Amino acid sequence: MKFRSQILITGFIDSFNSIRRKPIYFIVPLFIDLFFLFIFSIVYHFFFRNIMDKIISLLMLTGKSLQGITQNEMSLNILANQQQMNSLIMGIGFWILVLAVLIYLLYCIFQGTSWFIAHKILKEKTNFKDYIKRFFAVNILWHIAFVIIAYFYVRALIFTNVLKISSNFGTVRIFSLIILIILSYFAFISYVLIKKHKFIESIKKSFSFGIKEFSTIVPMYVLLILGFALIDVLLRLLFMISTTLMIVVGIVLIFPIIVYARIVIISVIENLAK
Repeated sequence: MKFRSQILITGFIDSFNSIRRKPIYFIVPLFIDLFFLFIFSIVYHFFFRNIMDKIISLLMLTGKSLQGITQNEMSLNILANQQQMNSLIMGIGFWILVLAVLIYLLYCIFQGTSWFIAHKILKEKTNFKDYIKRFFAVNILWHIAFVIIAYFYVRALIFTNVLKISSNFGTVRIFSLIILIILSYFAFISYVLIKKHKFIESIKKSFSFGIKEFSTIVPMYVLLILGFALIDVLLRLLFMISTTLMIVVGIVLIFPIIVYARIVIISVIENLAK
């Protein structure tokens, strides 16, 4: 236990010292993450707006088809509008699919580069081309799992807030958060292991390693989360003073902590894997 605690402490200290030795490698990911957030926000809002427009059109069409008519008239109305309804459903599916693919590509390109630079800060010998290829490969699994979670979450949300149908949204929200935390736990481990292992092997090792070293890795995550929680408290206090001040301080604090967190995760897991 003492040895594991020492690795954890060393990981935080070595990460800070590595940043001091290579400040340029620390600054570059800040802008990469900021640019990623900017591009992601534009893409997400553009697609989300179009998807919601089609969903609302479908709901309006369905409502008109069913409003104040008999059972026989209902069947005829639905058949008459079937082509238009099918077109809207196909459109919704297409926009969602394109959004999912774009999020995957953006995440892998920007975050893969940031994780690669984090390895370089710790003087890890890593080939950029090989690392990005493995980052793309390993995220196929994590992205599919995320899409499945998002599907059930959005479905329950639409049932509750749009269709006003009683659903288990509260339960779905809690389970979605829990599963997302578990996925992130193993995903971040895999981002470290892909430096030395290929796709399938890194997935297997991320699960076995994550379970074996649970008692050391979880405290590391908890400490990092506490750091973000403290920033959140500070930003809430600043919000009472000035929204602009809150945004500026948030950018100045959050993005460096994200970069530092990556380095800590790599340092701790690399030392545990030795």
